[in-house]
Formats: sequence, C-alpha cells, structure tokens
Amino acid sequence: MEEATVRASRLPVKRTAAHIYFFGYEGPDPEVCFQQWYPSVFVDEDLAGSPSFPTSEHYMMYRKALLFGDEAIAEKILAAKPFDQSKWDGSCDGIVERGNYLKFSQNPKLKAVLLDTGDRFIIEASPSDRIWGIGFDAEHAAGNENEWGANKFGEALMRVRSALAGI
Repeated sequence: MEEATVRASRLPVKRTAAHIYFFGYEGPDPEVCFQQWYPSVFVDEDLAGSPSFPTSEHYMMYRKALLFGDEAIAEKILAAKPFDQSKWDGSCDGIVERGNYLKFSQNPKLKAVLLDTGDRFIIEASPSDRIWGIGFDAEHAAGNENEWGANKFGEALMRVRSALAGI
C-alpha cells in the first residue's frame, strides 16, 4: 500500500455541514461502518442457498465470481477468470449497492448510523482510488472538488440511505 493510502487510512472520519469523508475501517467514529471491510454478517435471501457474508467486500467478490460463472471461486471468494472488465463495469454498481443494502438493512445499529447522515454527501476519501473513491484524502478533498474521482462507493451508500429512509 502506498504511503498516502496508509496515512489516509489512519485519518478519522471528517464531517462538514454538507459532507462526510471516510476511509479506513478502524477507529471510534460510527461512520467506520461504511467501509466494505467492516464486519457485519448478512445474507442475501434472493440467492438460493446464500451463505452468510462477514463483510460487504466478501459479498461483492462472491457476486463477482458468480457473475463470471465460477462457483468454485465464488465459494473461496477469490477473483474470477476470465475477467471481463465491461461485464464487471455493467454489474458492479448494483452488486455493491445490494451488498450494502443487505448489510445496513439487517443491522439496526448500522442502519441508524447511515440514516443519521441525513442528506450529506458520503465520500470515500481514498487518495489512491478515483473510481470507488475521490482520489483525495479527507484533509485534501475540500477545494479540489473539480478533480475528484467518481466516488462510486459513496454514491452507492447514498442510494442505500435513500432506500432505507423509505422503509
């Protein structure tokens, strides 16, 4: 892991009136539960014989393997081959959103943390990921909004928040 990423993973969650910046999965801040690696066991009842998933990251990798028809790899939760980037790109947003919906809907404490963010933007402040994060850590994000990456993970969490608010 590069130095900037390691440093960013140690930063506490940063909150402003309009934004919540998170990255890393340890610390006392309740928003650390937004991380894909945060432990929260859930199942996907839409998957026949669904195993229990210990994290959203496990769910994403499991579904990625199933997407490519590799059940053996899915059982091991490893990368599937042959990898097809366009196929993954067309499915990954929905998979990540579904995994996080399951995570937050099946854990009332985590759901409350997510709903307590109100209408603030949720931002994965990963300095090394411009696809799922913004490509900046929380300390350097403000003032660089025009250079931010896609924040696909933060966008997924905000869609989950909207869906859960309607329940």
